[in-house]
Amino acid sequence: MTETLTRFSDFIPQGAMYFYREKSIYCRYQYALRDAVDPALLQQAVDAALAAADYFKMKLVREKRTVYLEENDRPFTVSLGSALKAMPEETDGYLFNVSCEGDTVYFDWFHFLADGHGVSRFLTRILMEYCNRRYGAGFACPPLASAPAYDMDALVARDPTAGQTGLPDVEPMQPEAGRLVRSMVRLDKQSLVDAALACGVKPVSALLGLLCLAMQPLVGRERVEYCYSTDTRRVLGVPGAFYNCVASFRHGVDAGPAVRLAGIAPDIDADLKASLVPDVQLGQMAKMMSWVVRVDALKAPLKIKRRVFSMGEAMGNFPADFWISYLGDPLDPDRNYPPALNDYIRDFEVWVPPDGASVGFEVASFRGQLIVCIQDKLGRAGLSEALCAACGREGVRVLAAKEVGPALPYQE
Repeated sequence: MTETLTRFSDFIPQGAMYFYREKSIYCRYQYALRDAVDPALLQQAVDAALAAADYFKMKLVREKRTVYLEENDRPFTVSLGSALKAMPEETDGYLFNVSCEGDTVYFDWFHFLADGHGVSRFLTRILMEYCNRRYGAGFACPPLASAPAYDMDALVARDPTAGQTGLPDVEPMQPEAGRLVRSMVRLDKQSLVDAALACGVKPVSALLGLLCLAMQPLVGRERVEYCYSTDTRRVLGVPGAFYNCVASFRHGVDAGPAVRLAGIAPDIDADLKASLVPDVQLGQMAKMMSWVVRVDALKAPLKIKRRVFSMGEAMGNFPADFWISYLGDPLDPDRNYPPALNDYIRDFEVWVPPDGASVGFEVASFRGQLIVCIQDKLGRAGLSEALCAACGREGVRVLAAKEVGPALPYQE
C-alpha cells in the first residue's frame, strides 16, 4: 500500500494548477452510439477498464495545507442521465464520471486528473469493453499503464524566469463576466485543408485564423489575443502518460474588418511551428510548472495558496480573448485503437469551460468533420454566425451550426 500511495502522490504536481484555480475545470466527452446504451453492460465495461488502468483509481484527499492522492477502494458506479456531477464530491471520491442517457455515453473528468490527450485512451478502452459486451466486437484489451511521473526538478531547472522574485509583471486582460452559453459549428475538414494549402500553412493554423477573424468584431479592437495548448509528452520522454502534459502559449494578430485569412495565416503558422520546438516547449512548461511548485511549497492553508496562484498565473500567458484546444481524433490522437470501433459510434461532442479566456473553442476531427464546440462568456450574440461568415468568405464549407443550450452545471 505504501508503494501505491507513493506512486499516486508523484502525480500531484502535474495537475495542481487545475486544483489551485478559482473554479474547477470539468471536461466532458460525449459519444452517441448506434443503439441505446445498456447501463448494466456499461458498468461492466467501466469496471473492466478500471481494472486495466489503475491510474484512474485515485481519489483526492484534502488537508489544511496540502492535497494528495491515494487509492480509492470504493466501487465506481455508472449513473443515469446527462447531468454533470461535482467531482470528487458526488462521485465517491473518483475524479471522473461515466453516465448514459438514450444512445449517448457521457465521460466527465476533473482536469486535475488528466488532459484530453491523456484521458482519451482510458475512455476509448471503456468504449471497447462496452462494444465487446454489447456487440461481441472482440477488441483486445490489454492493461493500460501510465508512464511514470517525469522528473519535476529537472523540468523546473529549465525555467527561464528562475531567480525572479515577486509576482510576474504582466497586465492580464480580464475575461468579461457574462452568461456562459454553448454553441457548435461543424466544418468540412477537406475544405479547411484546401484553404490552408492555398495559404501555405497547417490546417490548424488556418482554423486559428478563421477564429480570429470571427472574434475580432466581438472584442472591439483589431488585435485578437488567443491561447492554445501543445502536448509535451514526447519531449518529456513520457509518451504514454495519462496525466497533464501541456505547455500553453499566447499569440495575437491584427484581424480588422479588411483582413483576409491569407494576411494573418502565415504569422499564425510561424508562431505555432516555433512553439513546437522541443526547447521552447520545455521552457514554457517549466515556467508554468515552476509557479505551481513555488505556490505548492508555501507554508500556508490551501485557500491562501489558491489566492496566490491566481495572482501569478499570467506566467503561463493567461488570460486571452479566446482559448483553443485542438483535440484531433477524439478516440486517440495517436490512433492507437482498432479502426472498427468507429463503426459503433455515430457522433461526438466535447465541452470544456473557457479557461482563462472569454471564449473557449474545443475542436475535434471526426468522420471528415471538424466539430467546433464553443463555450462563450462574452454574453454577446452572433459568434457562431460570425464564424460561419468568416468560413464562407474563405471557402471553408459549414456543415451545421446550432445553439446547444445553457451551460452545464458547475461550469458557470
